[in-house]
Amino acid sequence: MKHSTHLGALLTVLSLAACGGEGADSAPTDSAVSSKQLRDLTADDVQSACDSLAARVKLSKEDACEYLGLVASPAVGQPCGTVKDECLSTADEAAAEQDDHAADCMPPTEHRAGCSATVAEYEVCLLAQTQRVRALTCDSALSSLETAPPECDAVARKCPQILDMGGDQGAESP
Repeated sequence: MKHSTHLGALLTVLSLAACGGEGADSAPTDSAVSSKQLRDLTADDVQSACDSLAARVKLSKEDACEYLGLVASPAVGQPCGTVKDECLSTADEAAAEQDDHAADCMPPTEHRAGCSATVAEYEVCLLAQTQRVRALTCDSALSSLETAPPECDAVARKCPQILDMGGDQGAESP
């Protein structure tokens, strides 16, 4: 059960890293898009929201690799620092692939179906998750990832399928 929670958190981090973005400057999401419910988003709305979120949710290479080390080290049987160092040495190759997924910061269409949370509520949740991941170190306890931040309560209440999607996808992943 805890393993699927960690997989959900890993998927969140991968989507955070995939959001890309070079600069720290980012315009806030347009209020017309921000007030829309996730179920009502068009492809253009998703692109607009992800463009505005890109710099705010971008993880540094070190943050992403440290997170990967923390979560993956029990599964691969190596210390977090070793996994982190290996990730840091290969992260540049993966970054080129992530550029192709810059618009993937919103949940997939099938997970947004029936979801009444607004883009603004989802952004608050995503930003809180980003801050939590940035604060992790190899000395952090995995248990700190077992619950969503309180800022995600509205999304969890209105769209439980979004915060649970890690367990569903984790079962399908190799």
